[in-house]
Amino acid sequence: MKKINFLALSIVFIGLITLSACSKETRIEKNLWKNGGEWNVESFSAKQTSTFAPDNFDETQVNIGTYTFNENGTGIYKNNNALESLDFTYSNTENKLSFTIGTDSQVYDIVEWKKDNIKFAYTENFYDGVDGNVGTGTYTEIITLKKK
Repeated sequence: MKKINFLALSIVFIGLITLSACSKETRIEKNLWKNGGEWNVESFSAKQTSTFAPDNFDETQVNIGTYTFNENGTGIYKNNNALESLDFTYSNTENKLSFTIGTDSQVYDIVEWKKDNIKFAYTENFYDGVDGNVGTGTYTEIITLKKK
């Protein structure tokens, strides 16, 4: 009898661990598109550090537009400053958010996620030898969204 109780408890425990492992991914996905799926871009930061000093910059823009996520994995980004709209597709895991616009894809790390706030970042190292100006360095974007 004790073996049966132990076995039953073990199965329940393993089941709960399995369900909780994928639940964060599902919670993020649903949170993106629920209640209209519109998110304000609270801030967009871009920083580039290069060995070729003229290429260095560090800028932050606030309230520059919106992302709208649809349940079917599509969405639209509206930039208020450039008066442009871009259609995209997206997908997520519990720690990544991927966007595809046309043929360009970008995978961001989810840095922070709370029910109505998300922060994601992308970093790449580069080598630039254009026009005889050679630089190596790092480019980073950090985007913070708040649900409308």
